[in-house]
Amino acid sequence: METMAIARDESGKIIGPIILKCQQFTESRREESSLSVADVRPDVRRVSLIFSLAHTLLGGSASGNGLEIGSGYGYLLFSMAALLPGIRWFAVDHPQRDYVRCEAYQRALCEYNCSLTTADIVRDPLPFPDAHFTLVTFSEVLEHLPVERVNFVLSEIARVVRPGGILIASSPNQTSLENRLRLLKGRSILDMPDEVGYAKGTFGHIRLYTVSEVNSAMAKRGFFLERSVAESNNSGYRGTSNGSWRRHAHFLYEQLERRIPVLRPMGDTWYIAFRKGASP
Repeated sequence: METMAIARDESGKIIGPIILKCQQFTESRREESSLSVADVRPDVRRVSLIFSLAHTLLGGSASGNGLEIGSGYGYLLFSMAALLPGIRWFAVDHPQRDYVRCEAYQRALCEYNCSLTTADIVRDPLPFPDAHFTLVTFSEVLEHLPVERVNFVLSEIARVVRPGGILIASSPNQTSLENRLRLLKGRSILDMPDEVGYAKGTFGHIRLYTVSEVNSAMAKRGFFLERSVAESNNSGYRGTSNGSWRRHAHFLYEQLERRIPVLRPMGDTWYIAFRKGASP
């Protein structure tokens, strides 16, 4: 775990500036100069943890093909391409997203030697051959999938990972402390899901999952658990400003969580690394 922490601390120095550059692709088109790394801290923490898991399991000299499913604005895709240059990165995202046709986005794909394919993964098979990828990332996508299509999507992911390859997934934790407190107050964990206005056929959070649910689902598809981590990094999304009491309270809890082991499984997001077993 110490090696993972070192890799994460160092990688954050590279990831922060990459995420700032990616702000030009977001729907709000925020200017990079108007932001600092502190403004994108939750995403830096998320991406650095996913990288550290990959680095721990594959090493810095990893090679082969990598795939990011739901590549979004490129926060994770471009960071992984910069930090694991031996891996040739591919990405798939929904065809309705505007930035996939943005000239600046296309330039960034060339800069990081990444290839983007558009597909509706809920309806269509992944457009890649069987056993094609050494590393697949599936971050903050599962919770947006219609429940009746989750098994289809997971089976497609399993199909394209090569035997011995790694799948790293992350998603909001259904059993987080924040969600438990909502239920105690008689509130729902999630609001009713709405279709996302800027991408027809995509939705906000539909359903959250536990680590054990996802572990069980992937075990049925020939994967075994390598690492599982839960962590809270969402204080930057809470409250209305950096000075709000709510944001300060969430940040304080994040610090406590890192120091008190019993709190860690109740982090707001889980990160799971699986390895695909050898074919029978």
